[in-house]
Parts: sequence; structure tokens; C-alpha cells
Amino acid sequence: MNIDERDIEKGALPEILPGFYSNSILYLSELNDYRMYAEVWSNKKSKEDARRMEIGHAGYLKTLEFGERKKKRKSDKVRFDYFVVADSINYKVMRDVYGEQKVFIQMGRVQTNTIFDDIIKAKTYFETQSIRPDSDFHSEGYLPETLEIDLEKLGLSQDEKSKKYYLEIPTDSNDISNNYQKMLLSQVLGRYDIIEKLQILGKVNRKSIRCLFENPGHVIKSIGTSNAVPRLCVAWPFHETLVFDFAGVPEDYDEVCLLGTLMKAKEAHDESEGHFDKPQIDSYA
Repeated sequence: MNIDERDIEKGALPEILPGFYSNSILYLSELNDYRMYAEVWSNKKSKEDARRMEIGHAGYLKTLEFGERKKKRKSDKVRFDYFVVADSINYKVMRDVYGEQKVFIQMGRVQTNTIFDDIIKAKTYFETQSIRPDSDFHSEGYLPETLEIDLEKLGLSQDEKSKKYYLEIPTDSNDISNNYQKMLLSQVLGRYDIIEKLQILGKVNRKSIRCLFENPGHVIKSIGTSNAVPRLCVAWPFHETLVFDFAGVPEDYDEVCLLGTLMKAKEAHDESEGHFDKPQIDSYA
């Protein structure tokens, strides 16, 4: 679906989410495609790439300033704010064959996004939602795979300021030797041309990609082995380092943006009246 056919809303997540078809919200790799298109990467063989190189970083900053000031195009807007995406994030504790506790991150589609589900159910007017087919909103290539990754395998470091853990990958990387990091990047940038996309980001002075994760020790202390800790996936504004928070909670983000398809008032009313007869978000989990 073309970005101009989508809606952008900004505000507190519990206030703006119920107005959208929940499975219309963009997934992370799709949002990043729009963002990278705005960075003039999408057609690698086009003259746009050469023109971006000609204007240099100073000219590029002027382009950003113009986009921020005018906000004429949605493809520009997607770079300048915090966006919550539909990807579900859950942390789970499991024991290995030796009985040692391991923390895994589970990533999937909106149908297993517990935070989205709870927000929608908390709104009486939008108590549940009728979900249109995913194909109405996303092409197959943008639907994320279901992943389960042991955090230890990602080679994380701890951020002393936020106490979260992080993985940082330079955009000048010619190869990703860690297969678990490569799996994660496929959720961030899509399943194809990952190295090429990293290099294109590097050409427009984006130095690295940083992914934030929940503190494994905190997860182990907070839950038993049969429970999961749900989190939001939040894409930060484009800066020299591109940050993606896989450990977000609504309380950390007073205002965020959503990009998807808003329900019309009548559709919302009809759905709230007939929600017992229509599929609910958690019926897909």
C-alpha cells in the first residue's frame, strides 16, 4: 500500500491505537523501507543516488530541515518522530538441557502483540476489532517471520544510562558473521539485501544501527518460566545512529506516531456493536 494511502496519528498510544485497524499498523521493516526511500536509497541504480552524493552532507541537512519545516510528504514525516510498529515483542525465560535459565526474545506479528491487545480491550467503544485480512494492508514480503532468539547469542552490551542492553552494528559492515544478529536485522531491514541497505545508510552518514533490549536479569527476576514480558517495538527518529527499542513500554513514550489505516467512525461503531460476531485480535494469537 502506498504511503499516501495511509494515515499518521501522533499522541499517547492508548488514545490513538484504537482508532486504527490494528493489523494495518506498519511493521518495522516496512517503516524502514519508507524511511530509506525518503533517504533516497530505494532505487539503487537511479540518478537520485548520485544526486544525493553530489549535494553532500550540508545539502542533505538542508533537505532534512525543509522536510521538518514543511512536512509536506508523509515519506519525509516518517523520519522525524518516534514510531510504534506492529511487531510483537515478548521476553520469555526457559531452561536449557542443563537446567540453566535463559532469556529469549520472541518476535512476531500483530496477532501476538499483547500490549496492543490490552489497549484495545481497555477502550469500551473499541472493545474489540474486526480485523481485515493482512493482505489488505501489507504485501507478503513485509509480514515478519516468527523468531525466537537467545539473548546471549546476540553478543549484547549494557547501556549504563538506560540499564537496557544493546547491540550495535556499523553501517559499513561488509558481512554479518553472527547468524543471530543477521536474523534480527532481517526484522529491522527486511529479508533481502541487508548488507546493501547498510551500505546505503552509511553513504548518507548514518553510522550504525543500535537495537535496545530488556535487561535479562530483570526478566528473570520478574517472571516465572511459564510467563512472558511483553514490550513495544519503537523506531526512534533518524539520527547518525539509528535506534530501535525492542524493550519499550507505553510509560516511556508520552507521544508516539502510528502509521496505518484509520477506521471510519461508522466502521468503528459497527465493530463495537457486533464484536461478538467478528474475529477478535487475540483469536489470531
